[in-house]
Amino acid sequence: MPRPAGSPASVSSATPNAVRLMAELEFLSELAMSVASNTELQPILDWIVQKTTGMLRADEGSIKLLGPDSGSTMAKTIVRKSDELSSGSWPTAIGTSVMGFLLATGEALATPDLRADPRFGGLKSVESQVRSVLAVALRVDNRVTGMLAVTNRQPGRQWTHEEIQLLSIVAGSSAGVIEQARLRLVAIEKKRLEEENRRMERELDLARDIQMGLVPAAPLRAGPWETHGLVVPARQVGGDYFDFFPLDEDRFGITIADVSGKGVPAALLMSNVQASLRAFCDGRRSLPEAVRMLNRSVTRAASAGKFVTLFYAEVDHRHGVLRYANAGHNYPLLRRKAGALEELKEGGLLLGLFEEAEYAQGETPFEPGDALLLYSDGVSEAMNARDEQFSDERLYELWSSCSAKSTDEIIPCLFDEVEKFRGNATQSDDMTAVVVGSGTIG
Repeated sequence: MPRPAGSPASVSSATPNAVRLMAELEFLSELAMSVASNTELQPILDWIVQKTTGMLRADEGSIKLLGPDSGSTMAKTIVRKSDELSSGSWPTAIGTSVMGFLLATGEALATPDLRADPRFGGLKSVESQVRSVLAVALRVDNRVTGMLAVTNRQPGRQWTHEEIQLLSIVAGSSAGVIEQARLRLVAIEKKRLEEENRRMERELDLARDIQMGLVPAAPLRAGPWETHGLVVPARQVGGDYFDFFPLDEDRFGITIADVSGKGVPAALLMSNVQASLRAFCDGRRSLPEAVRMLNRSVTRAASAGKFVTLFYAEVDHRHGVLRYANAGHNYPLLRRKAGALEELKEGGLLLGLFEEAEYAQGETPFEPGDALLLYSDGVSEAMNARDEQFSDERLYELWSSCSAKSTDEIIPCLFDEVEKFRGNATQSDDMTAVVVGSGTIG
């Protein structure tokens, strides 16, 4: 029976162009509502892929967004499936991929079987799991920013001209919306990183203040001896610490320590070490007992996995003796007046590992003309641009050649040589040294 004049046509009798137009109008209307209710990127991507997959009756859909370096052979990928949403970001080689095709040709891709298509031979990415593919580029200001694709797991689907046009319209309408959401995300992340950087700078400033507040501000002179120390913090501030202090009219104590970790946590543990050392290493206890008590204090105060390397010595300038204990620290170098070098090794484990650890005492003559160098691994392990370490050997040779230097010149000389060796490489750890000598060494 013929349709009466003026009566509306049914959806089933509408032309493909009319169906496409209705789908486009519906998509644009719903896209506007989706953007109004979502300002974040992920929900917008989810909605676009779900809607597109449904309109084109495909098994899956995906949006792939190029990374910041779109000229490279990598793309950042965000995938959304029609039946379940799964998001991720991973590199995809675009040289032989669908994205690569779109970038190279600027044309839409419609293939009934991606795996059999000679243009995409040897696919090994996630794209090799799909067969029928319809994909178009996302463009903003004539710049490809990604692609929108619908796919089927089975081969053989012949994509129609109307379907290609529909996906192209959807991509054209979506690209600007996606770009705006992505720019908002970039701005939010930039702000977060700036705030995080400011917070870290405040923490680093606090850590430096703590560190520099713990070390002596002036050299110590006791009997014939002068003691000088210097710490040069790294950018991230490690846990280096040194100290020297009188015990009585005949003796003084010296120490160097390296707390594991960096920043404020290391500085706080360093502060605990300093307070405990001043309390226990006061000259009234034997040196092994003082270090045992110091170790107990550090073990109880340190969080799991934290420890301290430390060297502590007492110089008895009345009797010309140096007594010491080395708790896992770099071996200090004792240079005799005649030029021989001795490493001070006696002691025990690093502090903070076992609460009941025992420590042995080393003892050696220490007479005017001798000199002692304490240093942290930031000196011997300083790296240059070729990933070479300054090394103990270079340090020993340099220390041996310092016989003409006065005590206060030694550390600047050492650090200058380390800086020359490192060149333009970044200082990755604190550099600390203490020198005990009597005027000109040697």
